[in-house]
Amino acid sequence: MTIGRAVVAALFAALPIGSALWLASRVRRERALPLTLVAKLLAAGALAAAAVLFVERAVFRFGDLSIEATRSSSVSAFLTLLLFVVPFEEAAVAAMTWPVVRKRRPEGPGITIPLAVCVAAGFAAVTLPAFLVTGALILLPAIRALAALPAHLFCAGLWGYALSGRQRQGRWFVPVWLMAVAIRALYDHIVFGRGPGMLVVALPMLLAMGLLGAGALRDLVPAVEEDWSRLPVHLPEPPSLGAMRRVLAPSDRPLKLRWIVFGALVNVGAVLVSIAVAVFFARRMGIDLGMADETDMRSNGPLILLGTALLGAFPVSGYLVARASGTHSVLEPAFASGLAIAGAVFALSVTAPSAVIFSLAVAPIAFGLACGGAWFGIGQ
Repeated sequence: MTIGRAVVAALFAALPIGSALWLASRVRRERALPLTLVAKLLAAGALAAAAVLFVERAVFRFGDLSIEATRSSSVSAFLTLLLFVVPFEEAAVAAMTWPVVRKRRPEGPGITIPLAVCVAAGFAAVTLPAFLVTGALILLPAIRALAALPAHLFCAGLWGYALSGRQRQGRWFVPVWLMAVAIRALYDHIVFGRGPGMLVVALPMLLAMGLLGAGALRDLVPAVEEDWSRLPVHLPEPPSLGAMRRVLAPSDRPLKLRWIVFGALVNVGAVLVSIAVAVFFARRMGIDLGMADETDMRSNGPLILLGTALLGAFPVSGYLVARASGTHSVLEPAFASGLAIAGAVFALSVTAPSAVIFSLAVAPIAFGLACGGAWFGIGQ
């Protein structure tokens, strides 16, 4: 290994470790989380990663598998991630987290999140540098490795949250773990499997992970709001997970089915209008939307324009549905946007299967934007 590769590997190993130490420092404000335990969790994750990498490379050589998608192997590359790589890695992280969780779980809900994240950080501290040093040392692999880190930590925190509390543990861990596997498989398929022109598609998922992670941290450590207020730029605080649950909680009155169906139509209409406006401005600015090609980094420009127009339609439609229906909750607009997104995914799966990846990637943040628009609508 050259000196340059060693330096890059050390930097990418330090990033997840630094993230785990930052989270531990925040949690230690209100919870007992010894640094010795954090070090043991990081080491456990690193050991699990070394074993997993050894097995994965042996299986890849034996089965001639790859996670890089081509025109003929896009489905097989995604299935390799979904059915083998990601479940194997998440199971290894969960296995290292479980013994500590059993001892610490009685301390209250939420404490299992930093435990799982620390193990995942130790895992990423080995796998991400290994990805870099075995390939060409250029900018694109470094961007991919950097983009992969949040998904490692977020998905571990997701099923780690399901381990909190005695009642939730047995009932919710398996479905939440499976959901985390599906999320990370989709995200890794975009980041590692597709061409550089598709990297921008991961941004909505990355934003959704950041918002949900910030909300979980506010629930776990309420004092973290002080850090948010110290930012040089004043930004609206992300809602806590508790606030999100209250907003989406069922009310005493029955849902208005007609407004859910009508709201879905409004969502579709708003999306069509937004796309038409984006196409108009693209023509005026000389942007060739036909140049979108996932093998070309220049495709990110047209995709950003179309993605911004698409996402911008959801808060508008959520606001309009909330105002028109006179509802006092965001449930009708939320169900309406979910119905519209599900319909779009189904239609694309039949007509343009390759576009399903884009639809699934933007779905979480589109749903959140619709709920946000509805929130302002009911507040008028």
